[in-house]
Parts: sequence; C-alpha cells; structure tokens
Amino acid sequence: MGGRWGDEEPPAEAHSRVSDPERFRPLLAATDDLVADLRRRFDVEVSDEPLDAGHGLPAQRLHPATGDGADLVVVRTDFPGVHLRAGRWTDASFPRCGCDACDEQVDELIEELVAFAGDVTGGRFGEQLTAGPGPRELTTWRPGAINTAYLTPAEAGAHGEPGRHAWGPWPQRSAASST
Repeated sequence: MGGRWGDEEPPAEAHSRVSDPERFRPLLAATDDLVADLRRRFDVEVSDEPLDAGHGLPAQRLHPATGDGADLVVVRTDFPGVHLRAGRWTDASFPRCGCDACDEQVDELIEELVAFAGDVTGGRFGEQLTAGPGPRELTTWRPGAINTAYLTPAEAGAHGEPGRHAWGPWPQRSAASST
C-alpha cells in the first residue's frame, strides 16, 4: 500500500488520530455505483433494512433470487465508510481503520471493495465456523485471502450453529430483463 510514511514507522499519536475522515467519502459514491451494477447484472432481490436494532444504520441486503449464493449486506457508515456483511459470518470494513497511521488509500479501498463483492457474486467465497470444547475458529476464504479468527465458545454461540459454506455464484440477469 502506498502512503505517507514510506518505510518509516508513523508517530505514536498517528494511531489515535483521524485528521481527514472526509477523504473516504468517495467510497460512498463507489458503493452506490457498485450496488447499481450488481442490481443490473444479477438476478437479486434487494431490501432496505437496518443492520441491527443496536446500530440502526441504513443497510441494503442483496439476496440472490435463485441458487446457493451468499447474501451481501451493504451498510454506508457515518464515518464515512462502508461495511459489508457476506454469507452467514463474514464482515469487511472499508476503511478497516481510518487512522492517520494506517493511511489507507481510498483508490485501493475501492478496488478491494469491488474485488470482495466480485468474489461473493462469482461464488469464490466460503466460510467455516468450527465447534469443539476449546476456542472456536471462524475462517473465511476468497482468492488470495484466508482469514481466521479465534472465538470463545460464547462468541461462537452468538454466531449460531457451526458449519461450512462454500457459496455459489449469483444468477446472471438475462439481457432482456436488464434493460
């Protein structure tokens, strides 16, 4: 990633400072474009709903009309930023942090956002929650990215039943219905 710090460590205070959150505002426009594109290309049902009663942030759920594709929930945050939820357990935030030390670049974040959505819609996305007596593992994968989080039994229980999901591709919208 390109950024202002180069090979040097950012100063300690940069980790707790967000001097220009508005630099992330283009993520919101890119997300609007992405959702419009997904609605045009894929046969999906779209519903507006709050993510949950605690947050009350406006969200759009895109649900494949047929097949075994993963749902994609898009939340535009006040930061400004975007939060995606895919499948049963996967969350991704753009930006991930936003602090001056992380110095995330908005063009790179937009590319990551589009790639994440492309992996979900293309059926190149999976997730697994393990069961057992000790810490549980929540693993998600897509091309070039495997992430594992270790959860306490209580945290894992809040996610519901363990299982494995290798999600399928979203159904394409026919040319006649996309006009």
